[in-house]
Parts: sequence; C-alpha cells; structure tokens
Amino acid sequence: MFRHISFAKNSTTTQVDATNYYSFEKTGAGIITNWLRESDAVPIIIDEHLKKGITYYTRSMGNIRRITESKRLVVTISFEKPEKKYGFIYEPGHNTPLNPKDIIFLTIPKKPDYIQIAKDIQCNTYYEENNPILDNIFLAKETCYWFQYDITGTRCSVSKNITENILRQDIDNYLTILQP
Repeated sequence: MFRHISFAKNSTTTQVDATNYYSFEKTGAGIITNWLRESDAVPIIIDEHLKKGITYYTRSMGNIRRITESKRLVVTISFEKPEKKYGFIYEPGHNTPLNPKDIIFLTIPKKPDYIQIAKDIQCNTYYEENNPILDNIFLAKETCYWFQYDITGTRCSVSKNITENILRQDIDNYLTILQP
C-alpha cells in the first residue's frame, strides 16, 4: 500500500529511504538509537499538509472523535476535505530491539488495529480498542521512526534527518491517496 519492504544488506552506494532503512541498523558499543517523538512528528505532518494545500483552518490537533456512543478516539492531527474528516494518529512508544516487522502494517491493505491508552483523574488506566482503525485515519507508529548516532561522533546511516524524511514520505503517500 505505502511502502515496498526490502531486507537486503546495505551497500555503500545505496541511499537510505523508507524501503530499506532497517537494513542500515548498527549495533554495538557506543551506538545510540532514538525515535521521533510526537513533538518531532506533528510539525512534519503539518508541513506536509501545507505542501498539499490543506488549509490551516480545516486542521486541528488533539480532537476527540466519537466512533460509537461509548467509544472515542483522540486524533493527533485532524483535517477536513470536502464533506469528510481525516486524521493522523502518532502512536507513542517504541520497541527494542528494532524489528523490520513493525512496519508491515504500512504495506498491507487491511487497516491496522489500534489500542489507545487513557487515564482518568485517579490515574486508572483504560484501553480503547479500535479494531480496525477507521479508514479515514492514518496511523504512524513512533517505533517505526527510529534513528541512530554514535557517541564518538561517527555518523550513522539512519540519521534523524533521514528518519524525518521517511515520515514525510509516509505522510505524503497517504495524502496523495486522498487527492481527488
């Protein structure tokens, strides 16, 4: 659907992108792995909206969408196109070790399941299941948007800038599908 997954070994002439970045993972002493957080992702999503001509007055952040009488969904960024509302959820949290299977949900036509965690004012935790997530919502998972750096200053292949560009590719692909 969005990506073509390649698990080929890296080569010095291969450019790192959404199709191959897991093959550039480094391991060992001094290698630090980090992830794009929601505060990193939201400006990127908004920027991609602007590039696609989605006007600012149709966009909002943190909207609660009513799915059924008893089920709600908090959407990270929502926007409107003629007579329909769309949105992006940036799911926090990540897994270690890195696993290329984490991105498979982006490549299959079936919409992924999504469980949103909520807390009440007494700090009790509740889980809202959305199985599957709505067709007009794009799910982006923090665990898929990782980058690395080396404490000695050696440059790793999957930099934060490259990871931001991978997120941009995924957002752009979703927004392109919505174009009339």
